[in-house]
Order: sequence, then C-alpha cells, then structure tokens
Amino acid sequence: MASAEGLCRITFGSVAGRASLSKGGVVAHFPHLVDLKRSILDVALDLWSRTCLGVDTGIGGGLPSLIRYLNVWIGWTRRAGLPGSCPIAQAIVELSFLPGSVREAAAAAESVWRQTLIMLIRDAIDKRHLLQDTDVTQLAWDLLGIYLSHHVSSHSLRDPDADRKAQFSVKRIVASIEATSESATHHRQGGQ
Repeated sequence: MASAEGLCRITFGSVAGRASLSKGGVVAHFPHLVDLKRSILDVALDLWSRTCLGVDTGIGGGLPSLIRYLNVWIGWTRRAGLPGSCPIAQAIVELSFLPGSVREAAAAAESVWRQTLIMLIRDAIDKRHLLQDTDVTQLAWDLLGIYLSHHVSSHSLRDPDADRKAQFSVKRIVASIEATSESATHHRQGGQ
C-alpha cells in the first residue's frame, strides 16, 4: 500500500481492509499509526537492502561495485515485486506532511542510502577507479538526485524512458571523474 499510495494514505482502516483484519487487530500490533508507518519504512529499508546490497556478483569492489549497485538501485522496486514506487523515496517526498517520528525514520533511511553511496564511492577512490580529488559528498548528492529524479519521472510522471535517462546520467557523471589516463589528463587541463 505504501508503494502504491504513499505513507500519508495509510490508515488503520486501509491496512485492516487489505489484511482482512479488524481495525482492532491492527491496533493490537501497532498501538499508534506512527508505529505502523515507521514499521513500514523499516520493512521497506530491509527490502531495499536485500534487493540492492544482498546480491553477490563476484565483483571485487571499486567502481564496478558502485555501478552494479546503481544499476540495481534504480528501479529496485520492480525487482522487489512492489506494485508502485519506492516507499522510502515517496516518504521523502511526503516529509513535510509526516508526523515527527515517521519523518525521522524517513530521514534515517535516506541517510542509510547516502552513507551506502559514500562508502562505495570511497572504495572506488581507494582502488584508484575514480579521481583522487573526487568530492565524495557531492557525488553522493548527485547520484541520490538521479535516483529521486528517476523515482518522480518513472512513478509520478510515468515516463517510459526514465530508466534509460537515469542510466545515461550515471554514466555521464562517472565518466567525468573516472581515473583513466585520458580523463585524468582532461581533468588536469581544466575539463569537466
């Protein structure tokens, strides 16, 4: 339901109807609506982790691991079998409408995403796959921006070309900071 409709539309009644339970049955598990919504975000983050991080590809880290992660992350909800958008990204969009502890849970999930990107980027820099002077936090911000733009384009605007556009943006950004001798020379000469 969170994938198809967003967290703001989740109520005890809607969950009870979907789960074929009484409202009291749902309340017995989640005494407050914020508890239910935080639990939904916890489950979404776990599903993201299993879908995006739990794949053993035999890739030895660095840039190949970053690229593999980005390729899986963009559109991960389809791979995970969710019927709509990413519940975490949707919650981020809905932040100003969410109660405090649910807003904090959504922000914490976004922080996990950002830290995952930072870890993968730093590994690529350490393995000399990316330029040593790469601004790690800016690159993480840019890549998260691509993910969120893909989310809006794909799910809200139903752009059939959203996956290709997101992949193109990732490739363009990575190519600009990839530590090949040609790009390193270009970078030193002031190219972008």
